Amino acid sequence: MLKSIFLINFGNWLEFGLQSNSKIGGTLMKYEIPKLLKEHENLIKGTFRYSNEISFKREETKPYDSKLGGCPYLENSKDYPIDENGKPMLFLAQINLADIENIVELPEKGLLQFFVANEDLYGLEDPILVRYIESYEENEERLVKKHPYENEEYNMNLPFSHSGKMYFKSREMPMSSSLDLFQETFMNKLSEEEYEKLSDDCYSSESRIGGYPYFVQNDYIGFSDDDFLLLQLDIDDECGIMFGDSGNCVFSIPKDALKNRDFSKVVYDWQSC
Repeated sequence: MLKSIFLINFGNWLEFGLQSNSKIGGTLMKYEIPKLLKEHENLIKGTFRYSNEISFKREETKPYDSKLGGCPYLENSKDYPIDENGKPMLFLAQINLADIENIVELPEKGLLQFFVANEDLYGLEDPILVRYIESYEENEERLVKKHPYENEEYNMNLPFSHSGKMYFKSREMPMSSSLDLFQETFMNKLSEEEYEKLSDDCYSSESRIGGYPYFVQNDYIGFSDDDFLLLQLDIDDECGIMFGDSGNCVFSIPKDALKNRDFSKVVYDWQSC
């Protein structure tokens, strides 16, 4: 049962603090429709999705924590994925789904792990692996504690300088202005001034799960209403995330495949300036 709500205003973004006995606690960032766009409020709100915005801290992590880099959850070193050339894949991130709030499309529990090919294009032209672990061992004495393949060469190929722990904040976000779908949805229904205002407000960089992706150049994967943003990793100073020249990466999956837990259908792209 909801106990109380507090509100902080950041321009067109409102941050609601929810105090509750349920999992839907913490804070929720909501987009406040500006006066200029009030006439189109229903159209804009019709595009809203929930996301969990990610922040990072250089902290030690447990094997089953949500994390950037480091050592993934492994019960045996032999479980670490090797690519088709016999090289260990790059471990980018792990999400403990119990940490995620307000996103009903995802499983309520388990781990998601993200691996890409170990080469200087961060796996852009090679197979990737997104692994879902439905249940996991919490006794750390039975788990691998050190990355079995980490060395200087491996670390040089990573798109970040430090590993770290992930923290999440729930957000209600309108459609990203970097999508082809944004132009299709709003271009012919808003004035030039209105369109520019909404485009500026819907600049959707930063790291997240759910919601909408941000494409540095173009929406090459054709993200649609039928797709779900599984993970976006964007520029971050704390852990030194950088794909190429001021770039980011996106992992997207069709909603039907996500519902069926078929992570072989994940599409991966990274772009830079």
